[in-house]
Amino acid sequence: MSIRILLTVALVILVTATAVHAQDVDRVETNAGKLYEGTIVSDDGETVEFRTRAGMTLTLPYDSLTLKTRYRLRRDRTPDDADAQADLADWCVDQTLYEDAERHYRAALAADATKSDEINARIARARTKAANELLERAKSMQASNLKDDARMVLTTIVKELPLEPAAKEAAALLAGDNEDRKQSAFARRAELSRGAPAGELPPEGEREVRASGEPFSEAAYQTFGQVIEHYRSMLDNTHEGLVDGNQSGAIKSFEKALKDGDKARKEVEEIRPRGAGDEEIAEALALVDGKLEEAIVECRIHLADAYMLRESYNQAAEAVNKGLAEYPQNPRLRSAKDRLTMAASSDDDDVRIFRRGGFGGGFGRR
Repeated sequence: MSIRILLTVALVILVTATAVHAQDVDRVETNAGKLYEGTIVSDDGETVEFRTRAGMTLTLPYDSLTLKTRYRLRRDRTPDDADAQADLADWCVDQTLYEDAERHYRAALAADATKSDEINARIARARTKAANELLERAKSMQASNLKDDARMVLTTIVKELPLEPAAKEAAALLAGDNEDRKQSAFARRAELSRGAPAGELPPEGEREVRASGEPFSEAAYQTFGQVIEHYRSMLDNTHEGLVDGNQSGAIKSFEKALKDGDKARKEVEEIRPRGAGDEEIAEALALVDGKLEEAIVECRIHLADAYMLRESYNQAAEAVNKGLAEYPQNPRLRSAKDRLTMAASSDDDDVRIFRRGGFGGGFGRR
């Protein structure tokens, strides 16, 4: 079966099925960080004989080379027939080179349409393997307190691989992360305030600390009370959009979240003049500005993805451009705009591991 998968935030360069990879690798890099330039004399798939430009001949085992080098060598010695291309794609999946795997599955399908059932079965297995690997990666990130990175990986599973069993656990982990972010909206240790009423002031020992090491005062919390409430509502609506399997429902949730963000930003701007004469308010403003930017940017990218699934390229671009109007230097939005432009210019029908054609955050490779 062939599934039309839309190209969006992480579009990769398309490789046609008739592309022939010449033996043009003229550099190899070892895991020790050494880079050699020259000519490949022989390559049996286990060992490479390489002649440097200085005339020195080196014998390099594959396991001494970087993953990027090993992939290029395998790619360049792989025939263009369907079986060989599918085998290479499977190897790429095992190495978490998901974008490269997609290209080679596509090449395999183009090489022999009579094997489409077999190749599509491989793609289905690849999706499951990718989802499981990403889930374990996210758990490891959470254990290492890399919460932002873990959130992006979990979001990728839920959005790109929603039918895989791992997506259910990923959604549950995202829900827990969402609660942590809500409780830590202006608190130093989220785990201490978990379960407290949303409007309840955290005890002094649980509050976010200032640059001086002192906790923010009760007066500061009261000043930013409405901002915090809008922020928490925004997180809730964003999460609902992520786990909603219906794109129309997801879009509505993301739009509600952005309205919450607008309300929070409006409240902040009303408070901002007070920061000129109040050092504590100025510090709190800097803290709140960062949290709001992160949440709003995430939501706008999710909204753009949802529109791309409906081929609503103009609306997707509008979602990103509005974000850039608010945060013109944000690197995630700038990158999203570039990839969105590439996606909108393509009308390719592909079978892909990921629904939207890859990772917005660049998780396709370790």
